[in-house]
Amino acid sequence: MKHKSIFLRMVAVILLIALPFALFACGEEDNLESIDDDSYTLTLCGLVDGDGNPLADIVITKAQIKQLFAAKPVIYTDASPVFASDKTDDYGNKIPHALKGVYLEDILAAYTQSATIDAYGSLTLNALDGYVTVATEEVFNSAGRGSKMIIALEYDGVTLTSAEKSGALRAVFPDQIANTWAKYLNKIEFSTSILQTPEVLGFTVLETITQGHGSYTGTATLGGEDVACEYFGLSLADLIEEEILNAMPSDKMHCYAWDYDSATDSYSEYSAWTKYDVYYGGWLLLERQIAEQQKEPLSRAPVFDGPDFSAGMTVKNILAVSVFHTSIVSFETAFTRFDTDAEDEFLLKNLLVLLNMFDMENNYSITTDGGQEIQLSASQMLTATVTEQDQKYFVHYGENAVEIVSLTII
Repeated sequence: MKHKSIFLRMVAVILLIALPFALFACGEEDNLESIDDDSYTLTLCGLVDGDGNPLADIVITKAQIKQLFAAKPVIYTDASPVFASDKTDDYGNKIPHALKGVYLEDILAAYTQSATIDAYGSLTLNALDGYVTVATEEVFNSAGRGSKMIIALEYDGVTLTSAEKSGALRAVFPDQIANTWAKYLNKIEFSTSILQTPEVLGFTVLETITQGHGSYTGTATLGGEDVACEYFGLSLADLIEEEILNAMPSDKMHCYAWDYDSATDSYSEYSAWTKYDVYYGGWLLLERQIAEQQKEPLSRAPVFDGPDFSAGMTVKNILAVSVFHTSIVSFETAFTRFDTDAEDEFLLKNLLVLLNMFDMENNYSITTDGGQEIQLSASQMLTATVTEQDQKYFVHYGENAVEIVSLTII
C-alpha cells in the first residue's frame, strides 16, 4: 500500500476522534471528507493477480482518477442518460441521470497488478457515511448480465466533492438496482468467491422464535421531527450465538424481501447481500414505541435494520434472511408472496423452491411446537400446504396437520 504523508495521518487521526461514525477496516484507516479533493482516496482491498495470488491493498487518489478520466472518459449526457433498473418517477418512467467518470476496470488496469474484473465474484462497496452494499457478479460483470461499474466524478451536472450529497466519488452500475449506486464511496473490497443464492438446508419460522427478543433506542420521524424511539425485535447477533443462524465472519448474508411499492400499489421481489460486520449488528424489527405511547407494529415488518445502519441499508417486508445453509423465514410475508388466490393457504413447496431447498431426492423433517419431528418425503411436499390460525402456522399433508417451528433436509 502506498504510504500517506505524516500530515495526512495526523488529519485522519484527529477526524477519527471527532467523528462519531465507524468505518469498516481493511488495511490502513480511510481518509475522511475534510481532505482536499485531489487527495481524497479510494482504497481497493482483496485484489489478486492473474494467477490468483493476493495483492497488497491499493490506495488510489482522486487526482489519479481525474488523470485517468482525461485519457479514458465515461460520459452519459441528458440526451443519452444512465438509469437504475428499479427507480421510476410517479408515472412509471425510469429516472435519467447524466454523469462523468471512469470505469473501475480501467482503474484496475492503469494503477494495479490486478487480474481482470471477471476474476472476482463480489464487490463490497463501503462509504464514508457507513453505508455498505454488496454487488454480485450479475451486477458488475459485463461479460454476463452485469454492467461495467463507473466511478463518477460528476453526477447530474454537479462536480462531486466531499461537500456534495453524493460525496467525492459515487459508484454507478448502469441498468442495475439503485442500492448498488453507493454515494460517498471510499473503499471497495474484492472477493473471488461467487455469491449465489444460498442452498438452505434448514429454516426456522421467525414468528415462532421467542428467544433473542430485545430492543434498542433509536429515532423515528414524527411530524417532520426526529424523536427518541425504542425498537423491538430479534438481534441477529443473538440468533447467531444461539446457532439459529450459522454464520462465520467470512460469510455474507442474503436478504430476500417481498416489498410493497406504494406508488404502484404492488409488490415485487427485492434481494440484497450484506457482510458479517453489518448483519451481526443488525436486527429483524417487529415493533416500536415512541415516548410514552403504546407499542405498535412497525410498518412493513419484519424490517432488517440496526442502530448503526446508514440510510438506504434498511430492508422492509423481509421474507427470508439466509446465511451458510440456514435461514429465518417470515411466514406472514410468505403468505403475502405465495397466497396468490387469497385462499388463506400456500404451497410449502413454493417456499422451498425460493430457498433453494426443494429436490425430489430430498426428505424433510418438520419440528413441531412440542419438539416432535415429523418426516415428509419430497412427494408429500408437492401437495403440502401452510395455513395460519391464531398466529400459529400449520403444515397440512394428506389428512394430517402439524404446527411448524422449523424444517430441515434429512
